[in-house]
Amino acid sequence: MTVGYPVGTADVNNKAGSLVVTLWTTLEQIKQFKAWLDDAGTTDAFLNGLSGGGANGITGSASSGDVKTLRDSFADLAGAAGLYGVAHGTVTPGGASNYFFNAKHLSGVTFAG
Repeated sequence: MTVGYPVGTADVNNKAGSLVVTLWTTLEQIKQFKAWLDDAGTTDAFLNGLSGGGANGITGSASSGDVKTLRDSFADLAGAAGLYGVAHGTVTPGGASNYFFNAKHLSGVTFAG
């Protein structure tokens, strides 16, 4: 009897390829979002003035601390010395770095460690 999904060469190859494409695509999206955050029109005042729209129970506007966490998170992920650069071989880390130190605060309880 076979229970669950079968596992064959094609399954392993498809999963491996899918994970790489997902990671690559996500890093590109992070880089693009960082570029939007860095745009002259995306000021702290603009971000502070946005309302939550009720998503995730947030109905008020962002605070200065929220904007700092957002900017710091995407600097870690796609800034000059961020994870994007390390992943693409354009940055050599100078030592141990937790690129998710700030970003984990954006994901709620999902990444508490």
